[in-house]
Amino acid sequence: MDLARLDELVPLTDPVELPRVLSRAHATRIGIPPHVIQRRLSAGRWRRVLPRTYLTVETFTWADRLAAASAFAGPRAVLSGAAVLHDGSLRSVRRPGRVLILVPPERRLRSTGWVQIRPTRRLPDAELVPGPPRVPIARAVADHALTLHRIDDVRAVVAEAVRRRLSTVDEIAAELDAGPRNGSRLLRQALAEVAGGAWSAPEARAARLLRRAGVPPFEQNARIDLPGGGHYVADFLWRELRAILEIDSVEHHFDLADWEATMDRHLVLETIGYSVAHRPPSAVQTYPNRFVRDVAAWLAGRQRWIG
Repeated sequence: MDLARLDELVPLTDPVELPRVLSRAHATRIGIPPHVIQRRLSAGRWRRVLPRTYLTVETFTWADRLAAASAFAGPRAVLSGAAVLHDGSLRSVRRPGRVLILVPPERRLRSTGWVQIRPTRRLPDAELVPGPPRVPIARAVADHALTLHRIDDVRAVVAEAVRRRLSTVDEIAAELDAGPRNGSRLLRQALAEVAGGAWSAPEARAARLLRRAGVPPFEQNARIDLPGGGHYVADFLWRELRAILEIDSVEHHFDLADWEATMDRHLVLETIGYSVAHRPPSAVQTYPNRFVRDVAAWLAGRQRWIG
């Protein structure tokens, strides 16, 4: 009987259990020899998505892409950078066009297509999560930051990872200290700002502008206990002046219930003598000089009112 016909009638593996993505080495281990791989490729049943790496189904999903990168890179390879952060649901990180994967130096692999290979002697243990092996969030933040060229982009990633408790300042700082110094300036700056209290890129930028302008010292993300229980966390607080500055994005107040709860808390704050000012991120980014002048004038007014 023709071998191609035999392959159709009696598959060498159970198609239900066949991985969606597999490498040539994996296929050989589960009993699929090279000539059968070639026959299935020629027949269009499989598709080559990377060198020696095959898709065994029709649709190539994002999860398949990550699995293919891992299969191509081989044992001990771990995903890192934007792919890990995007999969960790960081809103500040878009799904990347290229997938970064770390490998031991002895693997001697080269980047190809949409897979970026980075040899490293600092290969971390993989996280215990479903899917291909991947680095902890702190390492992914540090690796991703090395690819960014705008301070606001680095601020956004670091601040979101820390604010959502996916990592800590100390964990990211440890990766920064152990990693390459070349290209790490923006990460160092962003990490210092987040350690100082910034929870977002606009907050970090605002804090930097205000400190440079010499406005009175302030607290960032400061807790204020409210009468009758509960508390409020202010973006910027001048406690003696009883002044609160909020950097409000549209996204932050997209949920109507959240917006109404914020307004209720602000009414309580105003009732007990606080002045609450709101500025959008665009005021910080697009009109920094006016932002500083407005805040300084507002604080001067509070000083006169308090004094």
